[in-house]
Amino acid sequence: MPLTTAAISIELLMDTTNTLQPLETLITCRADAAVHHPEKGPALRHLLAELLELVEARTEETVR
Repeated sequence: MPLTTAAISIELLMDTTNTLQPLETLITCRADAAVHHPEKGPALRHLLAELLELVEARTEETVR
């Protein structure tokens, strides 16, 4: 049975949520570790900057 446009949209939103949840957990754990071990802070900041850069670059590709 083919998916409707609405079903595809709902699936995409669910996939997005299912991907963001573990990312949020992993980043929060790393942030918590960096709070207790300040030497880990720069690596976390670098990771966050790279992640944002990657998402922004891909966003430009998909929005066009």
